[in-house]
Amino acid sequence: MGLAQWMRVLDTIGGLAQMTSRFRRGTDLEPSMGPGPGVGGQLEARLAGVVVAALKEAFDRDRARLDLERSQMDAEHHRAEEALRAELRRQAADRALSQLRLVAVMALGTWMLSAALGVWLPGMRDGTPRMLLGAGWLVAIAALGCAFAGWQHVSAWSAVVRGGPEAAHHPAAAAAPWLLLGALALSGASLLWAL
Repeated sequence: MGLAQWMRVLDTIGGLAQMTSRFRRGTDLEPSMGPGPGVGGQLEARLAGVVVAALKEAFDRDRARLDLERSQMDAEHHRAEEALRAELRRQAADRALSQLRLVAVMALGTWMLSAALGVWLPGMRDGTPRMLLGAGWLVAIAALGCAFAGWQHVSAWSAVVRGGPEAAHHPAAAAAPWLLLGALALSGASLLWAL
């Protein structure tokens, strides 16, 4: 309710109070006029009942409007929280997929580079460098497989509506960088041994 409406309500109440005071003074000064003091009291009671009913109706309308506004604000707040959760989920999935893509590319690059250097270096045909290079290849392929498995898990996680950011982590995705590091170490050791 606006300020102007409240002022009208207060003016109406003030006018009714003045009218009832006139009726009281009129009935007290001139008891012989009119049907008696009971009529003024009845009129006053009716007017008071009308004013109370009008005020109650105004307050009920205000309460209903405030309840509606509160429920709308709660719904908007809930939608904003859901949008924030979805955005955080999307960002977490993008970060995880970028890391897994980097691990996969590096594992494939490590395997290809060590294969090319293994063919060109004459010392790679000996037993120990060859076994280290083979172990490095196996670990690089395992890192590539873990990156693919983690990629699949993160893609499936990002499609689900509910779930926390901790669900984006998968054991295969966590193991892929360590396997890549092992592949680099084994391939490097084999190349150093061959020199």
